[in-house]
Amino acid sequence: MSFVVSARKYRPIRFKDVIGQPAITTTLKNALKSDKLAQSFLFCGPRGVGKTTCARILAKIINCQNLSPDTEPCNECAACTAFNHSASFNIFELDAASNNSVDDIRALIEQVRFAPQVGKYKVYIIDEVHMLSQAAFNAFLKTLEEPPSYAIFILATTEKHKIIPTILSRCQIFDFSRIKVADIVTHLQGICHDQNVVADENALHVIAQKPMAVCASASVDV
Repeated sequence: MSFVVSARKYRPIRFKDVIGQPAITTTLKNALKSDKLAQSFLFCGPRGVGKTTCARILAKIINCQNLSPDTEPCNECAACTAFNHSASFNIFELDAASNNSVDDIRALIEQVRFAPQVGKYKVYIIDEVHMLSQAAFNAFLKTLEEPPSYAIFILATTEKHKIIPTILSRCQIFDFSRIKVADIVTHLQGICHDQNVVADENALHVIAQKPMAVCASASVDV
């Protein structure tokens, strides 16, 4: 059996797998169900609460060709399969922490000009968007003000206060809360059951309160 890091194996692939953010996942699913999806989203909150994960799930759902009755991705259609294998031509991710120049944004804007050849939407996920330079923000603003109908932008940040007001005013903002210890313990219990591991609940509470300990647990063979 090949080794898979637990952080990858148990990363949520559906909204119902996301821990501790029911208000946000329910709101997004209702918007999808009623076909009233915004064109620009801003996911804010501390590190490790599911911003990028939710952005990827939303991007997958938007292009899924066979949504489940509860508005979750089927994970079987061509669009979902391509996404799962990091081969989707309709979903683009940019890490603004290392690609924060105006040239990087201009290259993204150049991609936005072309409609998707397969599927209905092109989704652009920009992580750590607060790291963009002032010139990059200004270059991006025009596209965000007048996006083509097939383009959807999902921005994620840990520092909302660093984003210029003109960008904020054009996004639907979701504030992610810190995950409660009780929710983490429940999730860890599910993993232990899946791995046939017996764990004391008090020990799981200690792990849930110590993020570094959780990272260390990723070295367990699965």
